Amino acid sequence: MIISSKDIDEQKASEKKVSKAISDLELMVEKDENVNLRPNSLTGYIGQEKVIRQLKLIIDSAKIRNTMPEHILFYGQPGLGKTTLAYLVSSEIGATLKTIAAPALQKTGDIVSLLVNMEGNSVLFIDEIHRLKAPLEETLYTAMEDGSIDIVMGKGNGLSVGKIDLNPFILVGATTQLGRISKPLKDRFPTIFQLEPYSESEILALFDRNLDILKIKMSDEAKILVCRRCRGVPRIANNIIKRFVDLQTVHNIKEITLKHAQDFLLELGIYELGLTKSDLQYLRSLMYSSLSLKTLGGILMEDLETLEIVTEPYLIHLGFIDKGSEGRRLTPKGREFIEKFDKKRNAGLL
Repeated sequence: MIISSKDIDEQKASEKKVSKAISDLELMVEKDENVNLRPNSLTGYIGQEKVIRQLKLIIDSAKIRNTMPEHILFYGQPGLGKTTLAYLVSSEIGATLKTIAAPALQKTGDIVSLLVNMEGNSVLFIDEIHRLKAPLEETLYTAMEDGSIDIVMGKGNGLSVGKIDLNPFILVGATTQLGRISKPLKDRFPTIFQLEPYSESEILALFDRNLDILKIKMSDEAKILVCRRCRGVPRIANNIIKRFVDLQTVHNIKEITLKHAQDFLLELGIYELGLTKSDLQYLRSLMYSSLSLKTLGGILMEDLETLEIVTEPYLIHLGFIDKGSEGRRLTPKGREFIEKFDKKRNAGLL
């Protein structure tokens, strides 16, 4: 894309804003307790075995050739480790990492400022990359392919075209909605990795590791119960662990038993299969007829994007709902589950 002199002027005005956005994100990461639970290397990463093998191959090859790896895109549902993998890529190649969420980049000058001020041999991690506006995507094209940005300076007879050469960098993108990324931008990523939900055994291995780090004692029966309610998502597992830290600290519990885990998960509103009150309300809304996503959003008072990205994929995975031209409908399996669940609840068993 050709960048005008006006855009270059905007660069200076937006530089402080972008720098603040990056600093705020980095500060959030530093304060996030999950940072302490992140592995220090790819070899210590639990789960996503195929992705890890391919990442190691790419990074080892780049090291041998004394070059930077090519741009990488991760996609999958929230909480599966896209941000953690970006950190590990930068760590493995010894590069500086800059992180920013795509919504923080609003103008062409924002992305220009960000790219021009990147240090050499850096990793730029853009979260929610599907939210980038088209003009910003176009600016990324030449930056990703040629390591430069085209600019137009002056007006009329004094007009001239030039380039700004960028320091070497790799772009790591993360998205929950691969289909919303334009084909031209997607094609600029030679490597696209899909992250899958974790198996029960992988979640259990992750759970054991993090319980040990946080020095929490939990019975095997309690571990299995909790892991079965994590929906195969590491972020959910880590969030639950942090609540158990609070429980153990306040009540001075030496070991969390199955009874402790059962009672506490009910208080947190995490039920069988990891379903939440919102999930159950979604299923009950479909008991008598099919409904559109918009209607469900109104009934549940929930953002449509949240329903589509967070709630529905897991319910589809469980085989509880179907999506079709008539909207969303409850499957026989989903109907059986919600009926049994509500009988237990009405009998005081939940």
